[in-house]
Amino acid sequence: MLIFLRKSDIMPVNMNELDMIFEALIKLERMNVQEFNLKAAEYGFEKNKDLLSTFTFNQIEELTQAIIDHKAFSADSYIYFFNGNSKYCNILYKPQYNLLFITDKTDFELLKKVKSDFVTSISHELRTPLSVAKGNIQMLRDIQEDEKYVQNIKKVEKSISKIENIISQLTMLSMAELGLYSPKIDIFDPVKLYEEIYSDMEGKLNAKKITADFECTSPVMKEDRFIIYTILRNLMSNAIKYSYDNSRIEVYISDKKLVVRDFGIGIRKEELPRIFERFFRGVEAVKVAKGSGLGLAVVKHLCDLSGFKIKAESKWMVGSQFEVIFKE
Repeated sequence: MLIFLRKSDIMPVNMNELDMIFEALIKLERMNVQEFNLKAAEYGFEKNKDLLSTFTFNQIEELTQAIIDHKAFSADSYIYFFNGNSKYCNILYKPQYNLLFITDKTDFELLKKVKSDFVTSISHELRTPLSVAKGNIQMLRDIQEDEKYVQNIKKVEKSISKIENIISQLTMLSMAELGLYSPKIDIFDPVKLYEEIYSDMEGKLNAKKITADFECTSPVMKEDRFIIYTILRNLMSNAIKYSYDNSRIEVYISDKKLVVRDFGIGIRKEELPRIFERFFRGVEAVKVAKGSGLGLAVVKHLCDLSGFKIKAESKWMVGSQFEVIFKE
């Protein structure tokens, strides 16, 4: 009888049952192979044979040291099996059971690359003609004197900018979902970051005569600046979009959280659980303002990517509050 450790639980199985498992499983005694299943046999593992005589990968020394020190080990890497196989795998060592798992992730990585290439290609193919169109529109606006045509040109320019924004958000969303963007630590001034976003949105605030109240209790932030910028910009954009004329929004930033509050139309109770879904927009939201339904989806994915928690509270016809918690 061999104790087999699944990644979520532990259960006893015999060798016949081990052969039904799709990942390679090797029972070790120090560096020697004692028992293994059929998948491990396909990779060339043999009984009483030294582990290092079967395969190698970039972190083989770290794995060896972990086994010697009886410590846990986990890594994703390309593994080169000496019987001719080469695969991208997850290698997991559980010292309490002397078990080594090798899970083939080659197909997953290939699919991930295909998706990444597709997103990059689509983004590039769409942005190129849009940039040409935008340049020509700006030229037309500069030479056109008839106000009637100028207004139409501005509408086209606005539509192009909206398409560019949708492409940017879809690209960011896809990158986050595929794990192709890793948060980094930047040291920056949150006040200057807010002022940069406020400057971009000042026209929209003035058009609706909305006042923005800002408070910051942290002179310096240590987070990914791009992620904080994108989260705050999207939340402020939504707050302005769904606020009543002559109202106000509130923005608060500390080293622990970020809060954006508005006093607008709010969100119906039955719609609140769906607000982070891609392309979802409430029934009343569609009537009040234009939008793609991507802003909050991007915010949620960036929060998940960064390990932040996001809370949404709203009362219909009273307003909404979004709170992003960096750390408890």
